Amino acid sequence: MGKYFGTLLLILSNYFFANSDPVIWSGIGYFVDSGKTSSTYPNLTSLEKDLNLARLISDKFSGNENIIIGGSGNISSDEGFNSVLLAITSEKIFSNYRGKNPLDDSHLCYRTYLLGSQVVLYSLNDKKILKAFPSTTKKTFIDGDDKQACKNSTVSLNLHKARFADILWGSDFAKIGVGSNFTSNYNSENLETSGMLQEQMEKILTLKNVFAKGNQPIGVRQVSVSEYANNQLTGKGDFSPHQDYISESGLNLKELKEWLGAEFSKWLTQDLKISIVPFYEGEGLTLNIGTTFSNSAEALNLKKPELSYGFDYVLRGFRKVDVGETQTQKGSVWSVYSGIKFGVVLGEEPEDIKTLATIPFTQSTAEQYNKTDIINDWDNFDETAQVGIREISQNLIKQNKNWMKESSEISSKEFRNFAKTILSKVGYEK
Repeated sequence: MGKYFGTLLLILSNYFFANSDPVIWSGIGYFVDSGKTSSTYPNLTSLEKDLNLARLISDKFSGNENIIIGGSGNISSDEGFNSVLLAITSEKIFSNYRGKNPLDDSHLCYRTYLLGSQVVLYSLNDKKILKAFPSTTKKTFIDGDDKQACKNSTVSLNLHKARFADILWGSDFAKIGVGSNFTSNYNSENLETSGMLQEQMEKILTLKNVFAKGNQPIGVRQVSVSEYANNQLTGKGDFSPHQDYISESGLNLKELKEWLGAEFSKWLTQDLKISIVPFYEGEGLTLNIGTTFSNSAEALNLKKPELSYGFDYVLRGFRKVDVGETQTQKGSVWSVYSGIKFGVVLGEEPEDIKTLATIPFTQSTAEQYNKTDIINDWDNFDETAQVGIREISQNLIKQNKNWMKESSEISSKEFRNFAKTILSKVGYEK
């Protein structure tokens, strides 16, 4: 038995599905340990009720003949249908005090909201994940709380919920002092394409159905962090501890790895035009998920797919260099040292891979800023890591000469050969 992710509560709704094969829409749910849904996702579970997301989705996409409502009583798993669901995978808030604004002496309390979700297509017969499409968004708000008040608990629940709603909607309604009527800002008519909800619905709209038999999943197999990078993240190097992943108990590697894995999977899926199963941290192959339908409840054990080919992502370290200075301004370059590996998956252990390609690279971003600006190095490193993941994915398809020269740590010939091997094995078609 693999590691349990826990109970997944599903709310029924109808959906539009662009597919000739009927698929069961199972609803919205949560990856979480049994009995801990509300404590792990206090804002999303409450927001879901406040905005009546099940009704919103049902009304917006009702009447399509290619989607079947799960638990409706007339369809069972014995009939061989696949099911699709939208799973919430992460809800986090990070509050960090960064001193006073030198311009007006106001307090600067940075609150970062992280929301993760996945569209998951799975087989009802054998409970195998067939496809998964992750999406992770961070959004930072600057509040005027002093150091003592710069905590998650000092913000009202309504404001927290409104800020997560902004991530879902792609909007900017959440302001200080928001009241209980904040829900009136969010409706089906003002969903933005930049919002997570619309983004994930579009993935379902364009999802191509597949079946377990003959399916050979490709995914992000491993995400690893070097000891050197680990020390830097925990404040043992040149930087303070990473504010988003450090706690009293130490570095939360699971969250860091799943964020990096989700970003890697997202860009590979987009650029290679195939489903890349995201990285799941944990032992074994089983995701223990419970489903609750409107008229039935059943335990659903979703199994991580047995990958045919896999990508590994390695985070090796960070470096910051100051590149220029005047009386009022300063320039800095933030570099993230990473690497990817691709090969035939032979088993579950990290070493169980027949490596076909290895590409180390260094991604850098630069910024010129006023000396009075408050700069957070880890925010810049996170952005640089995202840029690097996007660039390595896109350069597998078409090599950019400038990026190859500045970022790739292998020769252009080696890179092209490795890229050709990867594209051939994953069945990439232009």
